[in-house]
Amino acid sequence: MSQVKQCVSMVKGALGPFFLSPSSRKNVGIVLERQAAKRPSQALIRFEDREVTYLQANELANRYARLFLSRGFAKGDTVALLMGNRPEYLIIHAGLAKIGVVPALVNTNIRGRVLAHALNIVEARAVIVGLELAEAYDAVAAEVNVPGPVFVEKEGLAAPTPSGMEDLAPLIADQPDTNPVPPEPVVAADTLEYIYTSGTTGMPKATVLTHRKWFQMGYAAGGFAMNVIPGDVQYLCLPLYHNSGVNIAWPHSLMWGGTVALARKFSAGRFWDDVRRFKASHFIYVGELCRYLYNQPPRPDDKDNPLRVILGNGMRAEYWEAFQERFGIEKVLEVYGATEGVGGLMNRKGVPGMIGQLSLAGIVRMGELARCDVETGEIHRDARGFAQKCAVGETGMFLPKISRINQFSGYKNNKAATSEKILSDVFVPGDRYFLSGDLMQLHDKDYVSFVDRLGDTFKWKGEVVSTNEVGDLLFRFGDIEDANVYGVEVKGSEGRAGMAALTLLPGREIDLAALGAYVAEHLPVYARPWFLRIREQCDVSVSFKQQKVTLRKEGFDPGQIDDPLYFYHPGQGYLPLTRALYDDIQGGEVRF
Repeated sequence: MSQVKQCVSMVKGALGPFFLSPSSRKNVGIVLERQAAKRPSQALIRFEDREVTYLQANELANRYARLFLSRGFAKGDTVALLMGNRPEYLIIHAGLAKIGVVPALVNTNIRGRVLAHALNIVEARAVIVGLELAEAYDAVAAEVNVPGPVFVEKEGLAAPTPSGMEDLAPLIADQPDTNPVPPEPVVAADTLEYIYTSGTTGMPKATVLTHRKWFQMGYAAGGFAMNVIPGDVQYLCLPLYHNSGVNIAWPHSLMWGGTVALARKFSAGRFWDDVRRFKASHFIYVGELCRYLYNQPPRPDDKDNPLRVILGNGMRAEYWEAFQERFGIEKVLEVYGATEGVGGLMNRKGVPGMIGQLSLAGIVRMGELARCDVETGEIHRDARGFAQKCAVGETGMFLPKISRINQFSGYKNNKAATSEKILSDVFVPGDRYFLSGDLMQLHDKDYVSFVDRLGDTFKWKGEVVSTNEVGDLLFRFGDIEDANVYGVEVKGSEGRAGMAALTLLPGREIDLAALGAYVAEHLPVYARPWFLRIREQCDVSVSFKQQKVTLRKEGFDPGQIDDPLYFYHPGQGYLPLTRALYDDIQGGEVRF
């Protein structure tokens, strides 16, 4: 064997699932079946006082699969899943995967027309609603184009079945629990799920994610990075509709024979008690959660916990090492990845402040940093029309390379948005790259650190916020001539909090109490404009494009800004932003 062939063979052995054939009949449902046969009595999911073994999970997944087959559902059909965290969520996900029916994982925070749009954009044939969200669904039912049934999952509660819905419990109880044989084989290249991106006010896009990509992310996180072995317990408190929950945390345990200790939601006060109770050794994080934990008053037993390895994104360099030392964490693995499932980076050696290296394992090149206008995102081109790669120390746009290994499957029913994300002939003729919209700085040994998001988005509470969509919603409140939305830095916080510079129509005044109630009703917490700045003139360029850079730099300091400023105080609505309130916010006395 030549040295080249030997090298290729070693790469494929080290990165197995990254080279999984698209036609392989390996799928998420098959993984559950194989694990159930191998370790039937081992706990797959622990949740509050419940324990679900691998065998029980597989049998229940089979019942869900057979129910939908009995109702005439076929490979490629879509079922919208609107449900909070509980074992049934993951089991339904696996059950539908067995027969190639695609769950659309709807963000449980969205309401109204945004929720209706999310359900309609995927052309769902049916909906599964958690009882806790039945009222939210019912409010938009008339706007939703779902031709099939609406099921309610009541979590074993003896509660009335909402009108127009079918109770899942007796339906699945009547189904066989043996592994189904789908009429059409489900292969690795088939769509596993739809994960939503954006969607803060009404324009969510449904990203197509395949079984193959799920295997890649599960292998990278659980096997390559965290070295999971059968029996390892992972604490999972991220929402299951989120990419990190269902496509990193879930395969992290299922693929490797581990146990998921599932929580309904994150609680800083309960976190360590849960970790100790479940004897969790692994945790998938977002940076904001780590900040909340770090800001809790120190306790003598902080290090007395079983957590050994954590993996996620958004851990700030300023407290990374202190966090690791305080809680006795052996390894912190920072990663980067888009909801679209393209461009994954990993800081496998745990270098503080870095989100990863441009080369995976020093073998597979995942992307490049291209020089660009850091305000507009325009890629700089040379005389031949090709992009220029950043040198060490420079900041540029991260462009993940689209390849057989690193694929972009696009958005459901949105060819225009899919095309806008793909760049061709970037560095050499014929190459293709994904337009991430993320600014990063290049360091030695191909390490990169995250700088900011470009353009009309920013990140807060681990969620991406579209400034245009929030601005559109503010316009609909009335009395507003211009709503310029952007993100501002808050001391000690990951990402940026929402702020809106509002210009009122001539002669109009704004009812701040009504605006606060309107914002609370129509926007999820992470997308709210926490700060308001009332401007006399619109901040636009000569081409009528909103100018955000100066406003973003000026932030919300009342000592530096003459315009009226307001802060959305939790439970109180918009209040004047005084120097004392500003100091409390920056000092961490006000949590939001």
